[in-house]
Amino acid sequence: MEDIIFKRRSIRLFKKQEIPEEILRKILLAGMWAPSPKNRQPWKMIAVLGKSKKTMLPLMKEGIDRSGRGEGIITGSKEYIANARYMMKCMAAAPVTVFITHPEGRSLREDWSTAEKIHELSDVQAIGAAAENMALMAAEMGIGSLWNGNIFFAYDELKNWLDAGEMVLAMSFGYPAHHPSPLNRKKEEDVIEIRR
Repeated sequence: MEDIIFKRRSIRLFKKQEIPEEILRKILLAGMWAPSPKNRQPWKMIAVLGKSKKTMLPLMKEGIDRSGRGEGIITGSKEYIANARYMMKCMAAAPVTVFITHPEGRSLREDWSTAEKIHELSDVQAIGAAAENMALMAAEMGIGSLWNGNIFFAYDELKNWLDAGEMVLAMSFGYPAHHPSPLNRKKEEDVIEIRR
């Protein structure tokens, strides 16, 4: 496990090679076995490939364009929009993108009570654990992954299209067409503190 953790990289260039369904199912199953608060398992995993991918990408572009005009839930500098467009190209190159939604999640536009916020944040943490399980399982099988938070530039378009609750994250998968070197990490003493 240690070897896989330290060798996993974010892959942005993918080979034009499909992922066999039995391998894709192993990746998704690894996500299902992540820990969750009170075993709520607050996720739905939607693998998008083939014709569905051809439907999803124009929706992503439409949302990014709308956000670029200042109309989405995330608006910002041209730099952010440019990065979202780049990530969309990475998603287009990957054979599969998995969206993880929270079927009972709350809309980003709603006001929440403190208890609801804690509940929601706990569920989102669990979904993050599911995504990490999937990334590690993929890495073990020689498949690259890319966590993509830029989906929120197309929040309305993708959420409505998925029709599976609140969209939390997307992760693209495919056989790597490059093997990036590890990026620098913060110093251990700046990140890890052990209190006795």
